[in-house]
Order: sequence, then C-alpha cells, then structure tokens
Amino acid sequence: MDRTRSEYRVMNLDASSLPPAIGDVRWVAPADREALAPLVLDAYRGTVDDEGETIDDAFLAVDAWFAAIEWPHSFVLERDGDLIAASFVVVVEGVRYIDPVLTRPADKGKGLGTAMVTESLRSLAATGVTEVGATITDGNVPSERLFARLGFVRIGSW
Repeated sequence: MDRTRSEYRVMNLDASSLPPAIGDVRWVAPADREALAPLVLDAYRGTVDDEGETIDDAFLAVDAWFAAIEWPHSFVLERDGDLIAASFVVVVEGVRYIDPVLTRPADKGKGLGTAMVTESLRSLAATGVTEVGATITDGNVPSERLFARLGFVRIGSW
C-alpha cells in the first residue's frame, strides 16, 4: 500500500501553553522492549498505519526506535503493569521529531496520546528547544487533530 506522510512543525514551543501533565508517565527504558512490540501492533491495527505487521516486524521497529530516540525526551505510560501509551523523540537533520505516538486501542480517545506528546514537548522545552516536528500519515485524522491542538501546522509532504 502506498501511504503518504506530511510534516508538521511547531516553531515557537512554549511549555506554558501545554495541557497539564498526568501521572504514571515515566521515561522509556530498554527493559520496555518486550511490552512495546505488542503495543505497536495493537496501536496500529485497523488504522491507516496498519501494514499487516507481525510481532517480529514490531520488534524490529522498536529496536530501530531504540537506536535513534532521545531517551531523556521519550516516555511511556504504564497502568496495572501494562504499557498503554508512548511518545518518542528522534532527531532528523538537526530537528527533533515526535515519532511514534502509540496508544492502546482500549485507551484511545481519552487524551493519553495528547498527554504523551505533551510530556515529550515539556521535556524538550525545558532544554530550550523551540522547534519540534512530527510526521503523520495522511488520513490519520486523530493524529492530525492532536498535533494541531498542540500548535503544530502542516508544512508540506514528508
């Protein structure tokens, strides 16, 4: 399937304009690998980002993210021993990007994706970062809305 993606950016990140933080958010850790792969499959299944990945594909994705993320700005949300949401930050050509944002299907629509992205943005802002990007698969309306609410604007195709 041919998917297109668009790039979004916030150019003047201001932590004071972000929604309040929620509890239970913590930094991602290498030990989260085993729990993140099933979360990837669950979060993408049935969405525009679903490419029929297997659990092996999901582990490869997690390993690729772990090789590239900025650990101090990447977070997970754990409840009752299960990872239910995540937000990672990667650097591409000197710009920090939020990628991916994952939420367990049973918890979608509850603001957890926003909370995760907000945590990453708050962490970046605390270090003086004012420009942050995101790439979103075209047609992923929930992600487009989430990032628009946080001040991101579409700047073009990715």
